[in-house]
Amino acid sequence: MLGRSSLLLALCILLISFSACSSQGKSEPQTTADGITAEAEKTPSGTTTSGAVETEQSAAEGDIYSLPLSGVRPVAVMIDNQGSRVLPQGGLDKAQIVYEIIVEGGLTRFMPVFWGTMPEMIGPVRSSRDYFLDYTMEYDAMYVHVGGSPKALADIKKLKINDIDGMRVGSDVIWDLTSDKSNWQDSYTSMEKLLDYTGARKYRTTTDIKFPFTYNDTDVVPTDGQNAVKLTFKYPSMTSGYEYDSAAGTYKRLRLGKAQMERVSGKQLEAKNIIVQYVRNYDITNDAKGRQEMDTTGSGKGYFITCGKAVKITWSKKDRSSQTRYTDESGNPITLNRGQTWIQVVPLTSKVTIE
Repeated sequence: MLGRSSLLLALCILLISFSACSSQGKSEPQTTADGITAEAEKTPSGTTTSGAVETEQSAAEGDIYSLPLSGVRPVAVMIDNQGSRVLPQGGLDKAQIVYEIIVEGGLTRFMPVFWGTMPEMIGPVRSSRDYFLDYTMEYDAMYVHVGGSPKALADIKKLKINDIDGMRVGSDVIWDLTSDKSNWQDSYTSMEKLLDYTGARKYRTTTDIKFPFTYNDTDVVPTDGQNAVKLTFKYPSMTSGYEYDSAAGTYKRLRLGKAQMERVSGKQLEAKNIIVQYVRNYDITNDAKGRQEMDTTGSGKGYFITCGKAVKITWSKKDRSSQTRYTDESGNPITLNRGQTWIQVVPLTSKVTIE
């Protein structure tokens, strides 16, 4: 089994990198058949037979998104997103993939998934919900949380998930930023401390599960997609959004209409790719807290958004531990451009605006 230092050395050797997308024109918004506000499709010149335009810029060194991620066991962390005391959250910018999923009260919670990166502040770390485990198992990730719902805690044990629970570890692993005992939104950790703990617990640091996505060598712009310059996701009690920066080739992330900043860097969060996954959610029967359940298995619709364009996709997942497949309308798996990917798991009734 690889120790923390040897694992990090191996990761450093593997690092390579990415570039920015080209910008696209804008047209008048229209409403699609499924009720989603979207811009009219516009096909730029330079269409290839594969239905994509490839930019001329080549990858630079030092990018975490070129890693052959198979073999490296990732770490998934539950991150709070309720109210203003959680701001700014830490560590989200160092994850290769970040999930945003609804929880009780119509709020959302984040789950960043990290491969080999070393954020020094990750948090606020929050409690588990059982359907987040369905995405954790897709990567065979070590799972970090502070407590959880009764079903989530039972499933962690039943499914034998290697977890790090802030309710059971000391402040040397997950600590509070303040001395306010009533503040349950200030729990933080670091990747160094998590790796030290996994070594002490003798958790595996390697996995046979392969990374479910592939990356383009250079940025590819979907030519058959609709314009996607401004995105809004309305959860019942939370609004998330993105604005496309054509110069950088990335989407600047918004929370409740304002720039969402990262704690350590002080910079606005940004994404290269955004996956929208429509999933049925419903209240758990007789749950006094109004906790949610989600149908993460089966199939459904969504969007893949990158480089100022959005294309319709289909998702499918056989069982709780299997990986979700995201395919285009021709049935081909989507390929990511190099950069951070946010997966917006949205209720079927959520209003998604693409313009």
